[in-house]
Amino acid sequence: MKCRPPPFLPCIPLAIALSGGVVGCGQIRDSSGVAGAPNGGRGGNSAASGGVLAGGSAGDAEGGAVTEATYAGAVLAMLTERGPTKSFVARAVFAAGPRPSIGGCPQCCCSSTDRGLPPPDKPPDASQISVLPASGGEALATLVPEVFEDGRGALHGSSDLGWSWFAPLSDYAAAPSRAWKAGDVLEVIALGNEVAPFSGMLRAGPALTGVSPAIGSAPVVIDYTRPFEISWTPEGDADAIMLLGIPNADGICYCDAPNSAGSLVVDSALLGAVAGEISLARLTISNVASKNASVALVGAIVQRGPVEVR
Repeated sequence: MKCRPPPFLPCIPLAIALSGGVVGCGQIRDSSGVAGAPNGGRGGNSAASGGVLAGGSAGDAEGGAVTEATYAGAVLAMLTERGPTKSFVARAVFAAGPRPSIGGCPQCCCSSTDRGLPPPDKPPDASQISVLPASGGEALATLVPEVFEDGRGALHGSSDLGWSWFAPLSDYAAAPSRAWKAGDVLEVIALGNEVAPFSGMLRAGPALTGVSPAIGSAPVVIDYTRPFEISWTPEGDADAIMLLGIPNADGICYCDAPNSAGSLVVDSALLGAVAGEISLARLTISNVASKNASVALVGAIVQRGPVEVR
């Protein structure tokens, strides 16, 4: 199975910021070592190695698509560890229609037909969004939508929640955040615009521990002729989503598994000799609703570092 990046996209009269890559594929293993699809997920077809490709991990209760509301979206608070260095950022994205699933691709590999830019209309927003300590005090981060008039403005995309979140572009740029700690609970307050006002508690989720091979300053070295397995210590919500980003010759694989699985395996057929960056994130999801929208409040703890696939 080979996944290829999307074809070149024609120019449109918008400034578009996108990050991330193109494909997501993997397997999960339970404690017995048997590969399988996560409970409530989007399990895929059998891989060449005989395992089951892992798709979404949380079903409708957490990361799965939500279809009831006029608008849908997500507010993300993300702590990224690059070796000893930590950075903090907040993001928000909203779209009309059902909320995309959070995590990797259905059956893991996404083709170029699975994504595409929306028409150049103003995306819905919830006006100013503040992320604050649950105990009160000054905002850690403030998200404000870009000016968007006469079909023109800045649109922003993100791969931090998985492949499905490439398509719904937002008029919110990423906002730097003051520091918070793994395990914290943060309060999110949105003033409301097209998306009606909402508020709720965002759980940051516990720190990532027991990651093997370790992700940090030294490159993770992967043999592309063999399946690659990464493991972690399951902590926090059992149905939190673990999202692995790993480069291959065509872009980036996005693979997911439930936190409770403790490990994830990427089939060797999906790897290729390349150097780049590897990431592993734990996404802890809480769902809130306004009068017309379903919103996921997502705490992300991420480890990033160099990788060499050879």
